[in-house]
Amino acid sequence: MSDAFGFMFGFYGLLLGLAVAEVVSGFSRAYDERSTRRIGIVAPLFGTLLLVDLITFWMNAWAYRDLPDVRYLTALAVALVALLYYFAATQVFPKATEKDTLDNHIMEHRPVVVFCVLASNLITQIPNVISAVTGQWSPSDIMLWAGLNMIYYVLLGTAALAKSKRVVCVVVAVAILYVTGATTIFS
Repeated sequence: MSDAFGFMFGFYGLLLGLAVAEVVSGFSRAYDERSTRRIGIVAPLFGTLLLVDLITFWMNAWAYRDLPDVRYLTALAVALVALLYYFAATQVFPKATEKDTLDNHIMEHRPVVVFCVLASNLITQIPNVISAVTGQWSPSDIMLWAGLNMIYYVLLGTAALAKSKRVVCVVVAVAILYVTGATTIFS
């Protein structure tokens, strides 16, 4: 592990840790307010998806442990990824002052949450795109990587655009299982 990685991972870890803390705080507020505000299913599913994806981001950062140095664009990308995730985490659960149900809140805010998750995921794929384009990957590796990512992006897009709460629940549950399974198999 390089000193540059330690430096960058400290920064990234702090920002991702804040996003995790925000999601967990949302779960805690939902639990505390359960007698006055129905918890529902959609917000907890989105919160779980964010936690699963955040853990994946944390694990994927390990691939850069031999980072030779820290460049401004790398630091900017790392900050952007983590801050988009933090913003998404703040939108999953309503604030204590809001009176809306958890499900109504996330159904209204889910396009923003999904946009932030998609943007973060796309930014983290830049090094992989560079490796694929420069010929460092075989065609079969490119197809596998692209296929796995496209499935996840379609699930996210469906979660953002579907009108039915039932469809959103099913798609987000499938996305949770998909991310967990893919990360377990390929890490």
